[in-house]
Amino acid sequence: MEAHAIFEHDQRVSERMRRFVVPGIVLIAAIEALVILIVVSLTGPGLVGIALTALAILASLVLMLSMRVRIQVDDGLYSLQLWPFPFRSRVPRESITQAYVREVRPLRQYGGWGVRTRRRDVLYSVGGTTAVTVEFHRNGTPRKLSVTTDRSDELLAALSA
Repeated sequence: MEAHAIFEHDQRVSERMRRFVVPGIVLIAAIEALVILIVVSLTGPGLVGIALTALAILASLVLMLSMRVRIQVDDGLYSLQLWPFPFRSRVPRESITQAYVREVRPLRQYGGWGVRTRRRDVLYSVGGTTAVTVEFHRNGTPRKLSVTTDRSDELLAALSA
């Protein structure tokens, strides 16, 4: 029997995060370009190195802006995945003891964005500060799983259904 999806959402990189990340990558690209110019002026032309560096910068920008957290709640399972990476967390719904909305500071509390861990606490974040946190037990150990989302009320309702 196939599980019925109660809630599905792809949380994309927030606008605030885009405003923060893009200038940072541009600054890094400018510094790398300056270093490349210095190296080229000292060692001679190296167009392949310049092209590869530019390509790496562009690829990292595209990757950062295309990241998203896939959130799914079905009849028996709550799952999160940081796309396009294979990082995934799955929690059987019957093991969830509590679910609530809270404010988080991903950079300050967890050291950044993406999939971040702190002891038995895992955060999936692509920007934003409003998170849904579930507390559950795995092998008798209490754990927390949080995700920042702009649809926190809907996710909380789906987890409570």
